[in-house]
Amino acid sequence: MSKMILMYGCDTADLDTLISDAQQPYMGGLNMLATSILSDAQECIAIGSFDRARQFINRAKYVIMQGEKE
Repeated sequence: MSKMILMYGCDTADLDTLISDAQQPYMGGLNMLATSILSDAQECIAIGSFDRARQFINRAKYVIMQGEKE
């Protein structure tokens, strides 16, 4: 399994697609995407899926960092 899959639970190309989609006018932008991903992490924590929560948090950090590059 690749380092990216272990870190994010998906490939960075998938994350880049999410970021591209989130920038459509009707999707709410990168802040909304990061917020949504963090909500997923909260749900994972609530059910005790801590490794999955860690991956969601890493995804949110990736989105935030991509937004800062713009």
